[in-house]
Amino acid sequence: MRPLLLAALCLSPIVATPVLAQVRQNNPNAANQSMEYNSEMRSLRQEQTTQGNTLRMNIERNQAATPAPNTGPNAIGPIGGGTGVGVGR
Repeated sequence: MRPLLLAALCLSPIVATPVLAQVRQNNPNAANQSMEYNSEMRSLRQEQTTQGNTLRMNIERNQAATPAPNTGPNAIGPIGGGTGVGVGR
């Protein structure tokens, strides 16, 4: 039993080395490709967040620029006869 345990302990660092490095031995560019992919994903998320924030800001700006209707006691009605037809000069 002890030789089997000793053999397992000696072989475990050899088996765990590729897992710790997280780089496939047959592809030396795997780490670079992984970092490039992660960078692209971060860039896309940032772009999506920026577009969402811009859209939200435009909506808030348009809502703030639209005056509320004056329905209080001092409200002024439309000027003119209300027919939409101008009187001749």
